[in-house]
Amino acid sequence: MMAQKIGLNMYTLRELCGNAAALRDTFGKVREAGYRYVQISGLASVDPADIADAMREHDLKACATHLSWDLFLDDLPKVIELHKLYGTTHSAIGGLPDVYRSSEGAKRFVDEAGPVIPKLAEAGLDFSYHNHNHEFVKLDDRTWLDTVHDSAAGIGIKFEIDVYWVVAGGADPAEYIERFSNEMSIVHMKDMSVTWAREQRMCAVGSGNLNWKRINEAVRAAPIEFVIVEQDSHYDGDPIRNVADSFTFLMDSGFSGE
Repeated sequence: MMAQKIGLNMYTLRELCGNAAALRDTFGKVREAGYRYVQISGLASVDPADIADAMREHDLKACATHLSWDLFLDDLPKVIELHKLYGTTHSAIGGLPDVYRSSEGAKRFVDEAGPVIPKLAEAGLDFSYHNHNHEFVKLDDRTWLDTVHDSAAGIGIKFEIDVYWVVAGGADPAEYIERFSNEMSIVHMKDMSVTWAREQRMCAVGSGNLNWKRINEAVRAAPIEFVIVEQDSHYDGDPIRNVADSFTFLMDSGFSGE
């Protein structure tokens, strides 16, 4: 199996990308840090055409997106158009509104996804759900995430497992990657540190407390295409330095920068 390719979720650097000029500058720094792939997320203030132009300018390729579920429901042709513009086949959502946070909400999501995913597939796209920690709330004897996973068998929903948020939800990310491996195109690599005040913080991948040996083994054994760095918040150091350190760690762990 070829080594999975390293990408960067641009939500990580959203505060440096407030307009097209700032995005071009940030993309240049991302490329200098070694990345060749970016996930388009958190860039709502920049026109999609400018995003595509900036990727071409800095020899970057889109590996995935994050769009709102409402856009999938209300304007699927627009979703497909955006993916053709960016040149990626991996669509995803970063989460769902609060109304879906129940047993009934899980069923509603699966029911709504049923007619959407085949239309995406016809256009050559797959679809992934990105977790946070609240998806690990127990609904009777199963978590919300397991309820969706089990209910959606055969529909074609994939899962963009975020290892930090699995740990924050009290579960084992390697176990989830192993169980969901055949329904994953991408995984979010995000690390967790802790302060003396008992605060959990995001940090550069490899600099925190997650069990990366176990996680990386599970990822390498799965048919995952992209390992995507994400760091929602930067508490220490320069954000560009953080993403560069994350890239170096994943390269040293055997993943591919090409």
